[in-house]
Amino acid sequence: MSHSLTPAQLDELRSLLLARRTDLLAQMEQNRENLVPPTQDEGAVMQRNVAREVDQALTDIDAADLARIDLALKRMDDGSYGECGECACAIPFERLKIEPQTQHCVACKSRWEAQHAPR
Repeated sequence: MSHSLTPAQLDELRSLLLARRTDLLAQMEQNRENLVPPTQDEGAVMQRNVAREVDQALTDIDAADLARIDLALKRMDDGSYGECGECACAIPFERLKIEPQTQHCVACKSRWEAQHAPR
């Protein structure tokens, strides 16, 4: 099934994805620098350990986002980009502009979030 995105729209989305990818890599690099082992200075060590846990969590989130961006770029190349991975409908350009790495239409995403919401 072909999607309804024009070549110009695809180019715009590809630029968005690549820009996000660059930002994420820079952010992850920054987080990694923050993860270097702390020097022994008792008061600061506790604080730094908490900061390191936060940085590690952020790096994990960024890594997951990066994987979604790479998948979106791969799907652009094979022509399946812009299709919902759940129901196979075309994801509207407006939604893709906000979240170009998404693989789900709003309906499927909302349903997923409702099922996985913390109880």
